[in-house]
Amino acid sequence: MRAMGTKGGATVALVLALAVAGCSNQDRPSTVLQDPCALVTDRVLQQLAPGTERVSTANSGDISASKECSVDLESDSSSMRGDLTVTVAVDGTSSYDESWRAERCGGIDAEPSSDGPGDSSCLQVSPWDGSQARVDGWAWVGDDYEAYVVYQLVEPTTLPASAADDLRRVLDEAVASLPAG
Repeated sequence: MRAMGTKGGATVALVLALAVAGCSNQDRPSTVLQDPCALVTDRVLQQLAPGTERVSTANSGDISASKECSVDLESDSSSMRGDLTVTVAVDGTSSYDESWRAERCGGIDAEPSSDGPGDSSCLQVSPWDGSQARVDGWAWVGDDYEAYVVYQLVEPTTLPASAADDLRRVLDEAVASLPAG
């Protein structure tokens, strides 16, 4: 049997390294996320934030990414004060595990549920508490994908009648927009 020369050994090592790198990239979740502003329809905007505009932002890295749609209710053409935000995110290190989900849901005084949307989610409607009224919702697909909606209203003091249903629908659509959704 003939011994492999340095050149042949280097070639084999390079092929193996590329094969391993290719396999590890296939195991990573997709960081391609849709713009969540598409989920805040004109009807939802008219119901929850009339006279305002959607603003998109995005952050991305090798294994993580997030996209956010923000609506500032304090515009010249709105009589409301508050915020509406929809965020979709991916973290390829499985950061959104059970303890992360419990912490996020606990922060809005809700319990994680497997009833959907996603593999786990929670939603809390909080009436006026002297400073704000809110609807918060979190949802996850596996340990890699997350969606979040928040509607905070400072003025007027009562949530629009459709707020909870509209935001449940937006959260459901945000989960469906995720690559693993």
